[in-house]
Amino acid sequence: MMKKILLVCLLALSGIVFVSCRYNEGPWISFIKPEERLVGYWKLADVYCNGTKVDSSTVFANKAGNYYAFFFEGMVSVSALDTTMNRWEESDYGGWQFENHCKEIYVTFSLKHRKYEYTAVIKRLTRDDLIYEYNDNNGDLWRLEFESRSTMYY
Repeated sequence: MMKKILLVCLLALSGIVFVSCRYNEGPWISFIKPEERLVGYWKLADVYCNGTKVDSSTVFANKAGNYYAFFFEGMVSVSALDTTMNRWEESDYGGWQFENHCKEIYVTFSLKHRKYEYTAVIKRLTRDDLIYEYNDNNGDLWRLEFESRSTMYY
């Protein structure tokens, strides 16, 4: 009888743990904490605005090929190629934090004298993929798809 009670308690506890960190597009189950999956360097691979793929974005921070570096301390750094000046621009400051039981991420940074601040819904977070969506001040829905997570320098 005691074994059955223990088994039921373990199943209930594991169910609570796994449900709290699931995302719409996966992973279905993960034993790695969301922070450990997020922290590292990410390359922005694909960008969509209102469901349409954007090749050259009018929003400088949302250009494919940019890099986002998420740090354990809650800091974020964004590197973007300014093709008009043919040089890389770095964000002045930045921060991030999980919200809503790690289902959303609040991101803020300044890049080229413009402040970016949004709360995005995380659609997918694995060690190799990060996808999130947010609405900007104009009501446009942005979907950022990152790849190539690297743990260099961590």
